Amino acid sequence: MTESQVSATPLLDTAGRSSRWTAGRIAALVSGAVLALFSLALLGVGGTALWADLTQREAGYVTTGVHEFSSPGAALATEPTELGSAGVEWLYGPGLLGKVRIRVTPADTGSQLFVGIARSADAERYLAGVNHTVISEFFGDKVHDDVGGGAPAATPGEEQFWAASSSGPGTRTVVWKPSKGSWTVVVMNADGHAGVGVGADLGARFPAVLWIAIGLLLAGAVFLIGGGLLIASAFSRKAPQAIESEGRRDVDTEHHDSGAARADGS
Repeated sequence: MTESQVSATPLLDTAGRSSRWTAGRIAALVSGAVLALFSLALLGVGGTALWADLTQREAGYVTTGVHEFSSPGAALATEPTELGSAGVEWLYGPGLLGKVRIRVTPADTGSQLFVGIARSADAERYLAGVNHTVISEFFGDKVHDDVGGGAPAATPGEEQFWAASSSGPGTRTVVWKPSKGSWTVVVMNADGHAGVGVGADLGARFPAVLWIAIGLLLAGAVFLIGGGLLIASAFSRKAPQAIESEGRRDVDTEHHDSGAARADGS
């Protein structure tokens, strides 16, 4: 090997090393990272759903903890809940939900409560002009400012528009099969007098939640494997310049070995 060949070899190696991160390798690395992150989201949601299905059921219902609410007025009412509509509300649609259970316990054990579920339009008509409090976020125990007004014209038990209701002393439980539309839950003292304080929990049956959780976990695993393979290929793939450099180095080595062999033979 001549001196010029020896000095050219490091230059070829440097060029090969500096250009190994080609556009294809970068694209594989970025795509793999995106797939891996997406898979983590799927695995997280699927794991949470599986955990809820296996550990948070009570009598077949996935059940929340107890949340406390009170009102100086005559009623507590939830904001309208849209079931079966576009957006995230489809998750609570009748197609996925089984029965819903609302369980309410009075803060004053001697109180008689009324708990009812009604079409939002009917509940709004009944509560128009009635002093009540609107629950803005059940899971965060948040309420809006009290709505001013007076006492209801009739006790809640006298009304006929309730889709499901329960009235009496102690803990009241309402079980209801959801249907599409806008719905409101109303809690009052059975006689309609002001001052309501309760602890409430919400339960629902999700017949498909186990299969949804399994599907999400499987999809997450597939995406994670795919992302891992793409990332691995990005790091293991050799650039064309590096391959060419190695090829030239092998040729130079062969020339050197053959030259040395001739020299020995002579």
